[in-house]
Amino acid sequence: MHLKINSFKKIIFFHSISFYYKMEAGKMDRTFVILHMLQTIDGKAIGDFWRKPDVKEGVIDYNTLISHLKPQAIALGRVTMADTANEIPDLLKYENNKKIEHKDFIVPLEKDIEYYFISYDSKGTLGFKSNIINAACGANKGRQILSQMIVVLTDEVSNEYLHYCQERKISYIFAGKNKIDLKTSLIKLKKLFGIEKMTLQGGPTIDGAFINDDLIDAISIIILPITSIGNDTLFKPSKYQEFKLIEYKELSSSNIWLHYLKKN
Repeated sequence: MHLKINSFKKIIFFHSISFYYKMEAGKMDRTFVILHMLQTIDGKAIGDFWRKPDVKEGVIDYNTLISHLKPQAIALGRVTMADTANEIPDLLKYENNKKIEHKDFIVPLEKDIEYYFISYDSKGTLGFKSNIINAACGANKGRQILSQMIVVLTDEVSNEYLHYCQERKISYIFAGKNKIDLKTSLIKLKKLFGIEKMTLQGGPTIDGAFINDDLIDAISIIILPITSIGNDTLFKPSKYQEFKLIEYKELSSSNIWLHYLKKN
Protein backbone atom coordinates (compact mmCIF):
# COMPACT_ATOMS: atom_id res chain seq x y z
CA MET A 1 0.00 0.00 0.00
CA HIS A 2 2.87 2.36 0.80
CA LEU A 3 4.27 1.91 -2.71
CA LYS A 4 0.91 2.56 -4.37
CA ILE A 5 0.29 5.75 -2.38
CA ASN A 6 3.74 7.12 -3.17
CA SER A 7 3.37 6.10 -6.81
CA PHE A 8 0.09 7.99 -7.09
CA LYS A 9 1.57 11.14 -5.55
CA LYS A 10 4.63 10.91 -7.75
CA ILE A 11 2.62 10.60 -10.95
CA ILE A 12 0.29 13.46 -10.00
CA PHE A 13 3.29 15.69 -9.28
CA PHE A 14 4.88 14.87 -12.63
CA HIS A 15 1.70 14.77 -14.70
CA SER A 16 3.23 17.41 -17.00
CA ILE A 17 6.39 15.41 -17.74
CA SER A 18 5.51 15.17 -21.44
CA PHE A 19 5.27 18.95 -21.55
CA TYR A 20 8.67 19.14 -19.82
CA TYR A 21 10.13 16.76 -22.41
CA LYS A 22 8.75 18.94 -25.18
CA MET A 23 10.35 22.04 -23.66
CA GLU A 24 13.72 20.34 -23.18
CA ALA A 25 13.70 18.83 -26.67
CA GLY A 26 12.91 22.25 -28.09
CA LYS A 27 16.14 23.62 -26.60
CA MET A 28 18.30 20.92 -28.19
CA ASP A 29 19.84 20.82 -31.64
CA ARG A 30 19.23 17.05 -31.66
CA THR A 31 16.50 14.51 -30.92
CA PHE A 32 15.74 13.89 -27.21
CA VAL A 33 16.37 10.18 -26.43
CA ILE A 34 14.38 8.04 -23.98
CA LEU A 35 15.70 4.52 -23.39
CA HIS A 36 12.63 2.27 -23.04
CA MET A 37 13.35 -1.32 -21.95
CA LEU A 38 12.25 -4.40 -20.01
CA GLN A 39 14.62 -5.84 -17.39
CA THR A 40 14.62 -8.78 -15.00
CA ILE A 41 15.20 -8.50 -11.24
CA ASP A 42 18.80 -9.63 -11.74
CA GLY A 43 19.42 -6.96 -14.36
CA LYS A 44 19.11 -8.92 -17.62
CA ALA A 45 17.80 -7.02 -20.64
CA ILE A 46 18.26 -9.77 -23.23
CA GLY A 47 17.31 -13.43 -22.93
CA ASP A 48 14.73 -16.11 -23.57
CA PHE A 49 12.49 -14.59 -20.89
CA TRP A 50 10.92 -12.33 -23.55
CA ARG A 51 9.01 -15.37 -24.87
CA LYS A 52 7.94 -16.83 -21.52
CA PRO A 53 4.16 -16.91 -20.83
CA ASP A 54 4.56 -15.15 -17.46
CA VAL A 55 6.19 -12.15 -19.17
CA LYS A 56 3.25 -11.55 -21.49
CA GLU A 57 1.64 -8.89 -19.27
CA GLY A 58 5.00 -7.15 -18.91
CA VAL A 59 5.32 -6.95 -22.69
CA ILE A 60 1.80 -5.48 -22.90
CA ASP A 61 2.76 -2.89 -20.27
CA TYR A 62 5.93 -2.14 -22.21
CA ASN A 63 4.00 -1.57 -25.42
CA THR A 64 1.27 0.51 -23.78
CA LEU A 65 3.76 2.87 -22.13
CA ILE A 66 4.82 4.08 -25.59
CA SER A 67 1.65 6.18 -25.63
CA HIS A 68 2.57 7.72 -22.28
CA LEU A 69 6.08 8.64 -23.42
CA LYS A 70 4.73 10.16 -26.66
CA PRO A 71 7.73 9.69 -28.97
CA GLN A 72 7.70 10.67 -32.63
CA ALA A 73 10.04 7.80 -33.49
CA ILE A 74 11.17 4.38 -32.28
CA ALA A 75 14.83 3.42 -32.80
CA LEU A 76 16.47 -0.01 -32.91
CA GLY A 77 19.96 -1.31 -33.59
CA ARG A 78 20.77 -3.70 -36.42
CA VAL A 79 20.59 -6.88 -34.31
CA THR A 80 17.22 -6.07 -32.71
CA MET A 81 15.83 -4.71 -35.97
CA ALA A 82 16.62 -8.02 -37.67
CA ASP A 83 13.70 -9.58 -35.78
CA THR A 84 11.35 -7.14 -37.55
CA ALA A 85 13.14 -6.91 -40.90
CA ASN A 86 12.70 -10.51 -42.04
CA GLU A 87 13.45 -9.94 -45.72
CA ILE A 88 16.90 -10.56 -47.22
CA PRO A 89 17.59 -7.66 -49.61
CA ASP A 90 18.10 -8.76 -53.20
CA LEU A 91 20.89 -6.43 -54.27
CA LEU A 92 22.12 -8.25 -57.39
CA LYS A 93 19.51 -6.56 -59.55
CA TYR A 94 21.14 -3.20 -58.82
CA GLU A 95 24.80 -4.14 -59.36
CA ASN A 96 25.06 -2.34 -62.72
CA ASN A 97 23.06 0.73 -61.68
CA LYS A 98 24.62 4.17 -61.76
CA LYS A 99 26.52 5.48 -58.76
CA ILE A 100 24.37 7.33 -56.22
CA GLU A 101 25.99 10.26 -54.43
CA HIS A 102 26.14 9.86 -50.67
CA LYS A 103 23.48 12.39 -49.77
CA ASP A 104 20.56 12.00 -47.36
CA PHE A 105 17.38 10.66 -48.96
CA ILE A 106 14.23 12.04 -47.32
CA VAL A 107 10.72 10.73 -47.91
CA PRO A 108 8.00 12.89 -46.26
CA LEU A 109 5.85 11.19 -43.61
CA GLU A 110 2.81 9.71 -45.30
CA LYS A 111 -0.75 10.47 -44.22
CA ASP A 112 -2.06 8.55 -41.18
CA ILE A 113 1.44 7.31 -40.23
CA GLU A 114 2.02 7.93 -36.53
CA TYR A 115 5.71 7.14 -35.99
CA TYR A 116 9.03 6.95 -37.73
CA PHE A 117 10.85 3.66 -37.24
CA ILE A 118 14.62 4.15 -37.21
CA SER A 119 17.08 1.38 -38.02
CA TYR A 120 20.75 1.90 -37.14
CA ASP A 121 22.42 -0.30 -39.78
CA SER A 122 25.85 1.08 -40.68
CA LYS A 123 26.54 -0.99 -43.82
CA GLY A 124 22.95 -1.52 -44.97
CA THR A 125 22.24 -5.21 -44.47
CA LEU A 126 18.55 -5.38 -43.54
CA GLY A 127 15.67 -5.80 -45.96
CA PHE A 128 12.15 -4.35 -45.85
CA LYS A 129 9.13 -5.14 -47.99
CA SER A 130 8.19 -1.46 -48.04
CA ASN A 131 8.85 1.80 -46.24
CA ILE A 132 5.85 1.19 -43.93
CA ILE A 133 5.82 -1.44 -41.18
CA ASN A 134 3.43 -2.49 -38.43
CA ALA A 135 5.15 -1.32 -35.26
CA ALA A 136 4.12 -4.01 -32.79
CA CYS A 137 6.07 -2.26 -30.03
CA GLY A 138 3.88 0.76 -30.55
CA ALA A 139 0.62 -1.19 -30.26
CA ASN A 140 -1.86 0.22 -27.76
CA LYS A 141 -4.72 -2.00 -26.53
CA GLY A 142 -4.55 -4.14 -29.65
CA ARG A 143 -4.48 -1.22 -32.07
CA GLN A 144 -1.97 -1.61 -34.91
CA ILE A 145 0.24 1.43 -35.41
CA LEU A 146 1.95 2.01 -38.74
CA SER A 147 5.47 3.42 -38.82
CA GLN A 148 7.61 4.77 -41.66
CA MET A 149 11.21 3.61 -42.04
CA ILE A 150 14.41 5.63 -41.76
CA VAL A 151 17.79 3.86 -42.04
CA VAL A 152 20.94 5.37 -40.52
CA LEU A 153 24.01 4.49 -42.61
CA THR A 154 27.74 5.13 -42.97
CA ASP A 155 29.78 5.67 -46.13
CA GLU A 156 30.55 1.93 -46.16
CA VAL A 157 27.06 1.17 -47.49
CA SER A 158 26.94 -0.34 -50.97
CA ASN A 159 25.58 1.52 -53.98
CA GLU A 160 23.18 -1.37 -54.52
CA TYR A 161 21.63 -0.88 -51.08
CA LEU A 162 20.97 2.80 -51.79
CA HIS A 163 19.11 1.84 -54.98
CA TYR A 164 17.21 -0.78 -52.96
CA CYS A 165 16.07 1.85 -50.43
CA GLN A 166 15.17 4.44 -53.03
CA GLU A 167 13.06 1.94 -54.98
CA ARG A 168 11.07 1.23 -51.79
CA LYS A 169 10.93 4.92 -50.80
CA ILE A 170 12.83 4.20 -47.60
CA SER A 171 14.47 7.32 -46.16
CA TYR A 172 18.13 7.11 -45.22
CA ILE A 173 20.70 9.44 -43.71
CA PHE A 174 24.50 9.30 -43.54
CA ALA A 175 26.20 9.65 -40.16
CA GLY A 176 29.88 8.72 -40.29
CA LYS A 177 32.49 7.17 -42.60
CA ASN A 178 32.88 3.64 -41.21
CA LYS A 179 31.21 3.96 -37.80
CA ILE A 180 27.91 5.63 -37.03
CA ASP A 181 28.26 9.02 -35.38
CA LEU A 182 25.24 8.90 -33.09
CA LYS A 183 25.11 12.61 -32.30
CA THR A 184 25.23 13.49 -36.00
CA SER A 185 22.36 11.08 -36.61
CA LEU A 186 20.26 12.75 -33.89
CA ILE A 187 20.97 16.22 -35.24
CA LYS A 188 19.87 15.11 -38.71
CA LEU A 189 16.77 13.32 -37.41
CA LYS A 190 15.60 16.54 -35.80
CA LYS A 191 16.62 18.87 -38.62
CA LEU A 192 15.45 16.78 -41.58
CA PHE A 193 12.43 14.96 -40.12
CA GLY A 194 11.36 17.15 -37.21
CA ILE A 195 11.81 14.32 -34.70
CA GLU A 196 12.11 16.04 -31.33
CA LYS A 197 11.75 12.92 -29.16
CA MET A 198 12.37 9.21 -29.76
CA THR A 199 12.45 6.01 -27.74
CA LEU A 200 15.54 3.82 -28.04
CA GLN A 201 14.46 0.17 -27.76
CA GLY A 202 17.51 -1.76 -28.92
CA GLY A 203 19.88 -4.23 -27.34
CA PRO A 204 22.83 -3.69 -24.98
CA THR A 205 25.30 -2.81 -27.76
CA ILE A 206 23.44 0.17 -29.23
CA ASP A 207 22.17 1.19 -25.78
CA GLY A 208 25.79 1.14 -24.57
CA ALA A 209 26.91 3.24 -27.52
CA PHE A 210 24.30 5.90 -26.72
CA ILE A 211 25.08 6.01 -22.98
CA ASN A 212 28.82 6.24 -23.65
CA ASP A 213 28.25 9.21 -25.95
CA ASP A 214 26.10 10.93 -23.27
CA LEU A 215 23.05 10.77 -25.54
CA ILE A 216 20.44 9.15 -23.29
CA ASP A 217 18.31 11.87 -21.72
CA ALA A 218 15.76 9.70 -19.88
CA ILE A 219 15.22 6.04 -18.98
CA SER A 220 11.89 4.22 -18.85
CA ILE A 221 12.31 0.70 -17.51
CA ILE A 222 9.94 -2.07 -16.45
CA ILE A 223 11.33 -4.47 -13.81
CA LEU A 224 9.92 -7.98 -14.29
CA PRO A 225 9.51 -10.23 -11.20
CA ILE A 226 11.77 -12.94 -12.67
CA THR A 227 15.43 -13.91 -13.03
CA SER A 228 17.03 -15.09 -16.25
CA ILE A 229 20.04 -16.89 -17.71
CA GLY A 230 22.53 -14.67 -19.54
CA ASN A 231 24.99 -11.83 -19.08
CA ASP A 232 23.52 -8.97 -21.15
CA THR A 233 22.46 -6.00 -19.06
CA LEU A 234 21.06 -2.69 -20.37
CA PHE A 235 24.39 -1.25 -21.52
CA LYS A 236 27.38 -2.99 -23.09
CA PRO A 237 29.73 -1.26 -22.47
CA SER A 238 28.59 1.20 -19.85
CA LYS A 239 29.86 4.28 -18.00
CA TYR A 240 29.05 6.31 -14.91
CA GLN A 241 25.95 8.48 -15.38
CA GLU A 242 23.55 10.04 -12.88
CA PHE A 243 19.76 10.00 -13.25
CA LYS A 244 16.91 11.06 -10.96
CA LEU A 245 13.65 9.19 -10.43
CA ILE A 246 10.60 11.14 -11.64
CA GLU A 247 7.85 8.48 -11.79
CA TYR A 248 7.29 4.98 -10.47
CA LYS A 249 4.27 2.73 -10.55
CA GLU A 250 3.19 -0.85 -9.87
CA LEU A 251 1.84 -2.31 -13.10
CA SER A 252 0.21 -5.67 -13.83
CA SER A 253 1.46 -8.94 -12.28
CA SER A 254 3.99 -7.26 -9.96
CA ASN A 255 5.78 -5.46 -12.80
CA ILE A 256 7.31 -2.17 -11.59
CA TRP A 257 7.82 0.82 -13.88
CA LEU A 258 10.66 3.26 -13.14
CA HIS A 259 11.07 6.53 -15.05
CA TYR A 260 14.28 8.55 -14.76
CA LEU A 261 15.64 11.84 -16.11
CA LYS A 262 19.33 12.48 -16.62
CA LYS A 263 20.68 14.91 -14.03
CA ASN A 264 21.81 18.36 -15.21
